[in-house]
Amino acid sequence: MTTKNKIAVLGGDARQLFMLRHLLSLNYPVAVWGLGEEGKRRFPEITAPHWQAALEKATAMILPLPVSADGVRLRCPLESEALSLRLSILLEAFSGKLILGGRFPEAFLHSAAQKGVEPVDYSASEDFLLNNALLTAEGAIALAMERLPVAIDGSTVAVIGYGRIGALLADRLRALGATVLVYARRRDALTRAALCHHTPVLLRREDAYQSLREIPAVCRVIFNTVPQCLFSGTVLEALPKQCLFVDLASVPGGLDRAAADELKIPWIWGTALPGKYAPESAGRILGQTVGALLEEHLD
Repeated sequence: MTTKNKIAVLGGDARQLFMLRHLLSLNYPVAVWGLGEEGKRRFPEITAPHWQAALEKATAMILPLPVSADGVRLRCPLESEALSLRLSILLEAFSGKLILGGRFPEAFLHSAAQKGVEPVDYSASEDFLLNNALLTAEGAIALAMERLPVAIDGSTVAVIGYGRIGALLADRLRALGATVLVYARRRDALTRAALCHHTPVLLRREDAYQSLREIPAVCRVIFNTVPQCLFSGTVLEALPKQCLFVDLASVPGGLDRAAADELKIPWIWGTALPGKYAPESAGRILGQTVGALLEEHLD
């Protein structure tokens, strides 16, 4: 059997624990650091005593999603004590061939480029994005069901944006018995929504998105997937007061949260839902994506 390259897995959340299973099933030699007591319990034989030992003779380094919470230090949420490993030190110490991670900070990418290294963002893979979108959609529905006083079945809901997440979310809401209003700017997206038996609504830009101010009073949940503050104070003033707002957009989000609080509109910012609601499924997807990238770049 051909000897495979050693892989160092540093930091991350519960998804990395399940990703490791997949890497080990592919017979990669793996060293782990920064996954807390749970990582030590599940993978005692491959947990390194310190990050330098994990990197020793490693050809590839796998970092978490996101790589960092503050743009400076490696993200290690499973550690009971805060770890302060700076990404700049990690980059300086690693002399391997391949760095994989999710959503690298710009400063890290700039430093890597100066060293002639081009990190690979596994979260940009289309397969990963589609599979993760499904988990995000399911997590969003779970969030709404926890907060709603009514069932999804028989309710009217609005989905803002009809990309990967919006399309999957709309389909699953309809399968649960909801009447789904899909708001989008592109007419081809609205045509696809109509073909899936949703109610299409053109997201008109004029007059502070007047179409959003006309969301019907019967609407019980608004799921926003557009990473732009469409829901400003003037739009929020016109929303049904009992309507729950679930923001699925990445930073900066799609909601003026201060205005929502002032108007007493209930809202949730549903970030990182795959890792929170389905870490095993998310880790399996991560493992499949990373495994394919390792084979592409190393084998």
